[in-house]
Amino acid sequence: MKDFFELIRWNHWAKNVFILAPLFFSGDYYDISNVAQVLKAFFIFCLVSSCVYIFNDLLDYEADSAHNKKRLRPLPSGRISKPMAILILSIMFISACLFLYTLRMPINFIYVVLLYALINLIYSMGVKHIPVLELILVSSGFVLRLVGGGEALSIGLSPWIIAATASLSLLITVAKRRSDLVQKSDPAEQRASLTGYNVEFLNSLISILVSVTIVVYVIFSISDYATERHGQYIIFSSIPVLIGMFRFLQLAIVFERGDFPTELITRDKGMVASILLFVCIFILTTHVSDI
Repeated sequence: MKDFFELIRWNHWAKNVFILAPLFFSGDYYDISNVAQVLKAFFIFCLVSSCVYIFNDLLDYEADSAHNKKRLRPLPSGRISKPMAILILSIMFISACLFLYTLRMPINFIYVVLLYALINLIYSMGVKHIPVLELILVSSGFVLRLVGGGEALSIGLSPWIIAATASLSLLITVAKRRSDLVQKSDPAEQRASLTGYNVEFLNSLISILVSVTIVVYVIFSISDYATERHGQYIIFSSIPVLIGMFRFLQLAIVFERGDFPTELITRDKGMVASILLFVCIFILTTHVSDI
């Protein structure tokens, strides 16, 4: 079972939390039907994302077998055979399709899931080796999760939130590539796309993306969309956003901890505190506006 969960990358399911964001920003998280609907979307994305990881591992089987670290994964190490991996992939893919049908998910949500799968297939089949373009494709997965959550609930999303999510996801991806680059492992074991980057270039991108994320969120917090839904005090929620961005910048560049950004965000005390403070301020200001 441990090999199975490692194969399907269950620890990466945390990325699907972006699907829950539209429910949070809508303020309808007390509606049980909405919660149930978004959890269905979350579960389907977990199945589809696992299919993508298995498909990528099958394509990279030979390269991973020769890699110093990746050869320890369940598939290249032989703990799970190719036929078994294909069987697991097939079962999870069929299950995802059946759930999309039986759970009566909105057609626009289905289109988002199909687009997510298509982009990741294209990425796995060679685009991942193209510098810059691969960053955009990886980060698009987070945006599609956000849009998927909105479509599952039939909630219109502010363009500012979509833009902030896009810049934030690019930031996470770039920080990961920077960490891959500074590890100075054997060039034969590095991503082919890393030949198109250097530390200075990636540092510049990180600085730009942190600035863009902060500015876009502040614009969202003072927009008519935000003030009408959440009240004029929603601007105060930008404070933990600012703190969180600065902390992420410190962790990624000063402490060289950008190799596992998902774990960094969920395990670092400073990041966790910033996220919890943001949630508390956001909910508090929304309720104050309703009084």
